Amino acid sequence: MIKKNETWELVDKPKDRKVIGVKWVYKTKLNPDGTLNKHKARLVVKGYSHQAGENDLLIISLYVDDLLVTGNNPKMIVAFKEEMKKRFEMTDLGLMNYFLGMEVHQSEDGIFISQSKYAEDILKKFKMQHSKAVATPLVVNEKFSKNDGQRKVDPSVYKSLVGSLLYLTATRPDIMFAASMLSRFMNEPSEVHMGAAKRVLRYLKGTSDFGILYQACSNPMLVAYSDSDWGGSIDDMKSTNGYVFSFGSGVFSWISKKQDDVAQSTAEAEYIAASTSANQVAWLRKVFEDMGFKQDCATEVMVDNKSAIAISKNPVCFSKTKHMKIKFYALREAEQEKNVELVYCPSEFQLADILTKALPKGRFEFLRHKLGVTTKVSRRSVNA
Repeated sequence: MIKKNETWELVDKPKDRKVIGVKWVYKTKLNPDGTLNKHKARLVVKGYSHQAGENDLLIISLYVDDLLVTGNNPKMIVAFKEEMKKRFEMTDLGLMNYFLGMEVHQSEDGIFISQSKYAEDILKKFKMQHSKAVATPLVVNEKFSKNDGQRKVDPSVYKSLVGSLLYLTATRPDIMFAASMLSRFMNEPSEVHMGAAKRVLRYLKGTSDFGILYQACSNPMLVAYSDSDWGGSIDDMKSTNGYVFSFGSGVFSWISKKQDDVAQSTAEAEYIAASTSANQVAWLRKVFEDMGFKQDCATEVMVDNKSAIAISKNPVCFSKTKHMKIKFYALREAEQEKNVELVYCPSEFQLADILTKALPKGRFEFLRHKLGVTTKVSRRSVNA
């Protein structure tokens, strides 16, 4: 096949070029129901190329030999697929419904993405498919420590479990905080950590069919929610960042990560979290502009701390902020250039709260719904 497609031409290595490694990867591709789709052999090479159009937009997402194509011109999409078929031996699977373990269901209600089969596979792998479901991933106010004095468990099993949960967060922001927090104890997990991880599995037992619903809306705007949990880690007293981004419907970008530095106040923790969000804003605005969706006004970052907002807007360096690293002051510059605007958001409507701490059932379910996390839509599907 490689010879047939004339994938390469054998030449002498140029003196000013580095050799790029390649590797054969063999795997079996399965359908969503677990049945065999095909056997695959891949020659993986590092590198990529990109060519932009002028009027029409064609977006190509490539992962090794799996290709997604979309755009604003159906004729261009058809022409691209026909040209690829001429050059390579390819199979057109039609409207996307399964990609890299993610299931995509398109209907009159919108586009619903999930990893329900993967969630069920995790439950079976760790023998939790018959466990009793719980309403939340974590217990409220329960704190975890690396040195909790409890008996240690097999780290390989724990790493496998937490790693599976982290992959599931591609469509499940509702377990992002739990998976991120549990990943802090990979090296020497205890029975307490394993118990918490199994509770997350019990939560998945009752929500394995959950995913994110994206619906069409008029005049969508990029909006971010940023939050922090001051001193949430009892091992080093570092805070946890959390942000989510929405474009008028379900969230599409989120993070839950412990801060690198110890914040000396809630305002500082919130300001650092907002700075992290501002960095993501800059990247997303560039991506959106490349896709033809330039947003002229500043992107609003919703923050529930007025002191953090005041620090970002006041050019005077307060004595209480002099110790903060220079990199965080890029947020001020972003505001001055009208790319970002911090906007006060009451704590009860702070969506990123679900990414910084364990919450009680009512609060957790309210924010989960606001993120767009729900069960599969049931109305008429869109045909390929």
